Amino acid sequence: MNLFCGCISIIFLQSKNFECSFIATLFSIIFDFLDGFMSRFIKNENQFGKELDSLADMVSFGIVPSIIVFLLLKTMKKKIPFFEWFSFFIAIFSACRLAKFNMNPYNNYRGLTTPVNTLFFSSLSIVTISSTVPLFIKNFIMSPIIIFFLIFFSCYFMVSKIPMISFTFQGFSWKKNKIRYIFLLISIFLLLTLHVIALPCIIIFYITISTYFHRLKNS
Repeated sequence: MNLFCGCISIIFLQSKNFECSFIATLFSIIFDFLDGFMSRFIKNENQFGKELDSLADMVSFGIVPSIIVFLLLKTMKKKIPFFEWFSFFIAIFSACRLAKFNMNPYNNYRGLTTPVNTLFFSSLSIVTISSTVPLFIKNFIMSPIIIFFLIFFSCYFMVSKIPMISFTFQGFSWKKNKIRYIFLLISIFLLLTLHVIALPCIIIFYITISTYFHRLKNS
């Protein structure tokens, strides 16, 4: 179902229907999570399932974000010749990320996962077409330099060894889950105040605090 929703998302992107593509991507993420959860729950993790899951992820979380960025670059007022083709570096580095995970699945929380990366670009596409978002924010996002840096950091964090915050709660203790609780509270605040803009901001915040605590731990 993850792969099916990924294919549907691509079909919607062909007509630049970012809203429906975003919904299909959300379903891809949900089915990807449920698939992994059920496999672990019934203890039926076989090699065929892992390979199939990676191939599905490559479509839903590798090709989809590349096409989104490609379309955003194509619709820019200030175009740089052939610059839109750089968007497919996201697909290349997504493939590298998935290959690394297949080799060592225990490093799942190192680097930015492909579903989170896809959610970022998919939500960003919604921001660019939303009537409630101020024009200066749209113009800022649609700047070639900003898109270039987003592509660069997306590729970098997907294959980096920086451990991202795990949301596997260790009971309900504040002491053991302080970072998780703080992140959730700030995320809720952002959703209530920023609305459409909140989701990409939350993901940037997630990467930032993960990087900060990683550097703090190593210092």
